[in-house]
Amino acid sequence: MSSDMEKNATYRKVLERFKILLPGIPARSNRGWLGYCTVVLFRLQNSWALFDTGHYSDRTELLAALQSVNLKPRDIKHVFLSHLHYDHILNLSLFPDAAVIVSEAELTYAEQVVAGRIEDPAIPEVWPALFEGREIQTIEGSTVIHDDLEVAVLPGHTPGGLVLFCRKPVAIALCGDVIKNGWDLLTDTATPSAMTDSEQQASTQNVIARAEVIIPGHDRPFIVREGGLEYLNDFTWKIQGNVFPRPRDEILLDLYVAEGFYQRCCDK
Repeated sequence: MSSDMEKNATYRKVLERFKILLPGIPARSNRGWLGYCTVVLFRLQNSWALFDTGHYSDRTELLAALQSVNLKPRDIKHVFLSHLHYDHILNLSLFPDAAVIVSEAELTYAEQVVAGRIEDPAIPEVWPALFEGREIQTIEGSTVIHDDLEVAVLPGHTPGGLVLFCRKPVAIALCGDVIKNGWDLLTDTATPSAMTDSEQQASTQNVIARAEVIIPGHDRPFIVREGGLEYLNDFTWKIQGNVFPRPRDEILLDLYVAEGFYQRCCDK
């Protein structure tokens, strides 16, 4: 087997081990951010776990994705929350049997937001209710959770951003919004966050140094290559609308970008 074929087989194993139930969408509209985050399913010891949950508008799609792999919400026993913005946590209520893994710094930050001491409109005021009656496992610094899995707190987008690192079959990082999308990484210009630019940049470089495959919060998985990014799967996104007098259920956007290497061609 050639070297390229071996690498492709390894990357397929990555996407088999960390199955993307909902792909992240790196887009916004004139009504604001759409908030479609990456939701990932994986095995943790002898149970199923999720990394992030999405929010209400993709709840039906998340349930359908679970059903497609013969799982029910009660089969999910652990939910890792990269941070506490609405687009990553509001579907937590679907998983009543799941313990929550979140950083201590993020909980403190969200408490300050709800108390009115810090402004962050993406933190939903209902988040404490989502945590009621649950087992909460808080993370400080970095913690090995099982064999080749480690979670680390990397401030940037929020003070308590949680990244899941895995060493097999290659070095992998599930980033949440520590790295939101390919453009943020390539231009080193992440969207406004609660932390300083230097903290955001340090966390981004930490991920790049430790991981070959990056699964970002609002984009498809990629590998950082010289001059650009190699994406490991295709990107598809379709929008339909009922904009009278246009046709009912008209396709307003039908976007497809194939997997593969893409060279950075500009700064914007």
